[in-house]
Amino acid sequence: MKQVLLYLPVLHAGYEAFLDRHADADEVLLLGAGFREVFPALRKDIRALSPERAAACLRPGRRVRVVEPADLPDALTASVLVMPDEEIMRSIAHAHGLDPVFERTFLRWDRPWSKAAWPVGQSVTISAEELARTYLRVAQEEAGHSSDWWRQVGAVAVRDGEILGTAHNHHHPTEYAPYFDGDPRNEYSRGVHADLSTAIHAEAALVATAAREGVRLAGADLFVTTFPCPACARLVAETGFRRCFFTGVYSVLDGEAILRAAGVELFWVDLSEGEGPDLPERAELDPSR
Repeated sequence: MKQVLLYLPVLHAGYEAFLDRHADADEVLLLGAGFREVFPALRKDIRALSPERAAACLRPGRRVRVVEPADLPDALTASVLVMPDEEIMRSIAHAHGLDPVFERTFLRWDRPWSKAAWPVGQSVTISAEELARTYLRVAQEEAGHSSDWWRQVGAVAVRDGEILGTAHNHHHPTEYAPYFDGDPRNEYSRGVHADLSTAIHAEAALVATAAREGVRLAGADLFVTTFPCPACARLVAETGFRRCFFTGVYSVLDGEAILRAAGVELFWVDLSEGEGPDLPERAELDPSR
């Protein structure tokens, strides 16, 4: 037996594709309104469909049930459980000790400029050492957790071979914010008014989490899948990172001057040559271990 468990606040192509891939599921379980008490930020999703309305939109053709927090343990009866790889669903899985199959849900529309494979500026040191490639692949894995439709970025802080923390870009008050109210970035070209956004960038999230948990980042190395924007470059400089390894460029290159002025060494890493070493096991990526 197979069940799908998800939070369905809106209907869009990403969710439709997700459900179509699991059309063989015996039952689809939707999170009920009671989960707004478990996750208070969901109360701000004022334009979200009610769970009952969302369930009605999925019928006919599917067996759909709305479940509340108290109902969830008894509702999960299948041997195979599939959940979208989203922050809320990961929290639920952890809280209930579930071992689901996580699957990405949101559309990812990568533009050619976000995949550029040439270093920022002409004097950036190009690095192909296996260690740098290893940690950048960890950053790529972290980027995959981002729900952002346009750009998924991952960042990793490392000192002396120890991963101090990982982060990805995400939105506030919830990761669904731009899909309810519209993305404020839609009205601007890339690089213009980058501050007008519901998102926190991966580098900023990494630094903020480290500050909250008392992890010292000064002197550490930063591995990021996209070259830092100017705002993040200032944050990286003030934090005291020693080196910055990156794969993709950013459209606003003032960040390069900011990092160079702060003495941060820049290394562009080409990940296209070979598969590179295997990623460390996920347990090894936990900075609390």
